[in-house]
Amino acid sequence: MKIFADTSAWIALLVPKDRHHSKAQRIFQNVLERHTLVVTSNYIIDETVTWLRYGDSHTSAVDFRNIIMEACDANRLHLEWITQSIEGKAWGLFVERADLGLSLTDCTSAVICADLKLDIWTYDSDFTALGITALSDIDL
Repeated sequence: MKIFADTSAWIALLVPKDRHHSKAQRIFQNVLERHTLVVTSNYIIDETVTWLRYGDSHTSAVDFRNIIMEACDANRLHLEWITQSIEGKAWGLFVERADLGLSLTDCTSAVICADLKLDIWTYDSDFTALGITALSDIDL
């Protein structure tokens, strides 16, 4: 099985004061036990590093990026790079769905999930409005 990890999942997992921290730890443990491949994007890494830098510390941001690269090297995580094609589709979705609170980064994630047929590990409810199953709604 493969899942896409959104910024909100990484933050919940890494920040003990996050309201979803305990749940994120349980989900991540389940992911590890079942050898689920985690997919994320370079935009998600950027967004998470930025959040950690200003919401926590420079050290936590650097540590996160290092952990991500180690996981990629160990084939435990697949880093999907945002191409011009993905960004173009995401921009179209961003323009079309002004009714949702989606950022452009959210839209790139939605495109990846649709293209690769992935469920998403997120605490952002806007993805379900696009027909993407959120991990909190599924049983690994």
